[in-house]
Amino acid sequence: MSFQILNVVLYGYNRKRRILSLNPGRLNIITGASKTGKTALIEIIDYCLGSSYCSIPEGIIRQTVEWVAIRLQVVEGHVFVARRLPSAGQAASSNVLYIVGQNVDIPEYSALIQTTNSNTLEGLLTAHAGIAENIHEPSQGQTRQPLTADIRHALFYCFQQQAEVISNKHLFHKQSEQWIPQAIKDTIPYFLGAVDDRHFAKMAEFRRLRRELHGLERKLAEYESVRGRGFSRAQGLLSEAIDIGLRPDGTTPDDWEQYVTSLRNIYSTPLPEEEEQIGAEGEEYERLQRERQQLVYELQRIKEQLLAAKALSSEREGYSREAEAQSARLHSIQLFEESNEVDYRVCPLCQSQLDEAEIPPFIADLQQSIVELEGQIRSVEERSPQMQKVLRTLEESFEETRRKLRENREAMEALQSSNQRLQTLRDRAARRAHILGRIGLYLETLPALEDTSDLRREINELRSQITQLEEELSDETVEDRIQSCLSLISRDMSQWAKELRLEHSEYPLRLDLKRLTVVADGNDGPIPMERMGSGENWVGYHLISHFALHKWFVVRNRPVPHFLFIDQPSQVYFPEDRDWEQTRRGEDGGDREAVARMYRLALQVIQELSPRFQVIITDHANIDEPWFQDCIVERWREGLKLVPPEWAEDLE
Repeated sequence: MSFQILNVVLYGYNRKRRILSLNPGRLNIITGASKTGKTALIEIIDYCLGSSYCSIPEGIIRQTVEWVAIRLQVVEGHVFVARRLPSAGQAASSNVLYIVGQNVDIPEYSALIQTTNSNTLEGLLTAHAGIAENIHEPSQGQTRQPLTADIRHALFYCFQQQAEVISNKHLFHKQSEQWIPQAIKDTIPYFLGAVDDRHFAKMAEFRRLRRELHGLERKLAEYESVRGRGFSRAQGLLSEAIDIGLRPDGTTPDDWEQYVTSLRNIYSTPLPEEEEQIGAEGEEYERLQRERQQLVYELQRIKEQLLAAKALSSEREGYSREAEAQSARLHSIQLFEESNEVDYRVCPLCQSQLDEAEIPPFIADLQQSIVELEGQIRSVEERSPQMQKVLRTLEESFEETRRKLRENREAMEALQSSNQRLQTLRDRAARRAHILGRIGLYLETLPALEDTSDLRREINELRSQITQLEEELSDETVEDRIQSCLSLISRDMSQWAKELRLEHSEYPLRLDLKRLTVVADGNDGPIPMERMGSGENWVGYHLISHFALHKWFVVRNRPVPHFLFIDQPSQVYFPEDRDWEQTRRGEDGGDREAVARMYRLALQVIQELSPRFQVIITDHANIDEPWFQDCIVERWREGLKLVPPEWAEDLE
């Protein structure tokens, strides 16, 4: 997968279109005079291919053009990308029209609408170029972040601006900008194929295996940690069990698993015969304990009844005293005799007339009350001896129960003091029960540990696979592949350098990716491009380097756009346009022949790779040869320019 350029389109504010047509798989030459817009073409194409900054020169283009566009030939058919030029003060515009189809016609101005943005456009073009998922991870110790190659990185090999093609220090597009050289170094192994899709699949597998290995190692470490922490504890418990006589056999464990097995055997083994002796000899003691519990309960019950009886007796005595006092007061009515003739409306003392509310009760009523009160007093006095009897009975029962408790305690103390062996056995049984309880708790808290032999074997197998992948993915292996690629590329460079008759072409040539330059391995050591002399050599080495790289990209179907745009390669021979036009045949023949050799080499490479490689050259050179004239797509002279002159008039 890749793409080539079919058209470059300008849309003016006057709603008109300017279409420049290019031929895929061929050499496309745009020749013309100075200041006709040749240099701006690279910036227009780069802007339409997702550049984050619009470098289109200020002037007639920015004043008259509203949208710029390109139509691409892709595997699916055609892709049309139009992008609005940024407003004043903006670095770029996010207004992008994207159309893809088997056949896409160039739309009219009225159809220009935003359908996507520049970020999405970059992803779409990356896919059209065939760039798959990839990532460059810096070596350990590097501070820069991992980098994923995309369409913007691929375009470093597709453009040679006017100032770049004659540079003796920088070989690639935008190499002079900050961070770009490192980005080229990080991504070129992918574009060369030294790290291909299989490499990244292996990297993904390597990362997966490492995650799996770390998980298994953590699991094994947890098991080992449990064994390490539990070894001394298990050893201590087993020692205590042996000391108290709970050891079922006399073997000595060799590792933690055997210690745990011994503890499990101890925990599941029945108690020794001494425990049965404690059960037989301690029956009397247990009976006394049960008897004491019963006596304590009985004593508490009697105490509660005695307290209740005393409270009742106290209340009875209080009632009796109060009733006798009331009876004495009522006996005062015996001063009066009962008579039917008594006038109760007259006070018996002062003979005064009483009101209705002041009439006292009848004497007979008072006498009846006295009789009832005396009866109640006699009833209480008659029951008093019975209450006293109840109190005495309860007090006797309380004292009797206390006596039995003393006797029980004395019997238990006598039994304990007279049976020292029973006490010893009880202490021993308590110790055994305590140790067994600790052993049981320890065994319950142990995790369900698996046999680690399979786990260790799996870890070893993963480590072996990871080691093999590390060797295949190592920097040394990748570097060997890169050098293999560069060796084949250098073969073409050396051959073409001789065809162009470049200086130092008698020596083997190579690309130096560490310094991003061309090096000739001379007899006295390497000769970098910056020490290779004249501008003719610099242009020549730029051309053969990029031709060789694109031949590699095309033949091996690498995901780099299959076009190369070069701006004014003949400038070192004919710095100004008039030099070419005003010289006659025979004058400056050597320079003209050198320029012709460059173009013949471009045509030769294109024909060798046809139809999968496209070269676009803007130049003021115009060689009067049929093969050259057949490659010209437009001549920008005599008023013909990239932007039609009348567009400026339309704005007036």
